[in-house]
Amino acid sequence: MIRILYAVNGDGLGHTTRSIPIIKALSKKYNVKVIVGSKRSCEFMNKYIKNVTPFEGLRFVYDKNSVKLYKTIGRNAKIIFSKSSNFKTVFSIIKKFRPDVIVTDCDYLTINVSNLFNIPLICVCNIHAMTELKYDVPKKHKKAYYTMNALIKIFTSNIGYHVITTFFYPPIRHKYTFLYPPVLRQQILEMNPIRKNYYLVYQTTGMSPVSTNKKLIRVLKSVKAQFVVYGFEKEEVDKNITFRKTNNDQFFKDFKDCRACIANGGFSFISEAVSLHKPVLSIPIKGTFEQTLNAMQIKELGYGDMCDFITTKKLKNFIKHNEKYYNNLKNYKKEDNSRIILKVEELIKEVTK
Repeated sequence: MIRILYAVNGDGLGHTTRSIPIIKALSKKYNVKVIVGSKRSCEFMNKYIKNVTPFEGLRFVYDKNSVKLYKTIGRNAKIIFSKSSNFKTVFSIIKKFRPDVIVTDCDYLTINVSNLFNIPLICVCNIHAMTELKYDVPKKHKKAYYTMNALIKIFTSNIGYHVITTFFYPPIRHKYTFLYPPVLRQQILEMNPIRKNYYLVYQTTGMSPVSTNKKLIRVLKSVKAQFVVYGFEKEEVDKNITFRKTNNDQFFKDFKDCRACIANGGFSFISEAVSLHKPVLSIPIKGTFEQTLNAMQIKELGYGDMCDFITTKKLKNFIKHNEKYYNNLKNYKKEDNSRIILKVEELIKEVTK
């Protein structure tokens, strides 16, 4: 039986939720060992997949709400070249398990360690849309673009195949790159959305400064509309805002019934919103070009709008044009995960024959 090491990036939960359906499908046919690059993501994964091993993976370093190139290189180089305990953990797992192929959702440490063993590598993620697709970059975003592309190329060399999950389809740069619709959670696949008269706000407060979060609340209060807000971890009603703590069942209900969404630029949430035909006002985290690219595509496709920071004028304009965005989204067809799983299986057979 083919042995597969499936390594998942531990930043946030988006990589983890996307990997679960693929890992479940592969585990029915192959011997799959799963490792995840953070304890938080591992705890979440363990609810769905047995015997997941955690380790501390490579990370981008943020300072004042933007990615810092040299700090990121320095922090991660120490892990790789000093052969830290995390490096040794991944090295030991590969040496003991002896995988025939590694499939990764862009875990940078595993990618680097795997090069020492010359094991075929398949990357299933959205991150490499930044490096493997052709698109125009506005002048004001070029610094973030070059920074993120440099970091990705430094820490993710020698990947054999890229399977990129995406809701936009520009030309590819290399023939070993394949584009597929986003991997969706079962709850999203089964959801029949409706449109009630409130807006869902999904704010990742941990990556945004306190001043940004306070301004968001002030702007929401200045507009005559109802908002349900996640990310502040409190349960209360403040004028036109209903704050909710993390609760998956309640969140899916609010997501299903909302009129539109306001969020950062994270791929998982935006791609699920697009699949549910929910217009998006995206406010990407400064310096995080992956989020900026997602937001740029939302605006270009007419699925919503983007802004560097939220204002009352921008929010009112988004609400005003909501029907136009919704009509554009009607042409987007939600698709299950079967095609991308088949492609991953096809590539596994190709590199292990």
